[in-house]
Amino acid sequence: MQNPFKKIVENQQVPEMLRERVMGDIRMIKLTMDLADLVAVKYPSTIADILNATGSNKKKKNK
Repeated sequence: MQNPFKKIVENQQVPEMLRERVMGDIRMIKLTMDLADLVAVKYPSTIADILNATGSNKKKKNK
């Protein structure tokens, strides 16, 4: 696929269809990055925090 941005002259308007496609792609990339962050970083961290909190509560009860 050719780069459509090479066809745009500096003071020429971007076609609306092209603009919508680019913005849609950017939104999809951002969503994918947010989901990856949620699954790879935040979810495991939350589970570890819950397990650590539960473990420390059990230790306090056993004393």
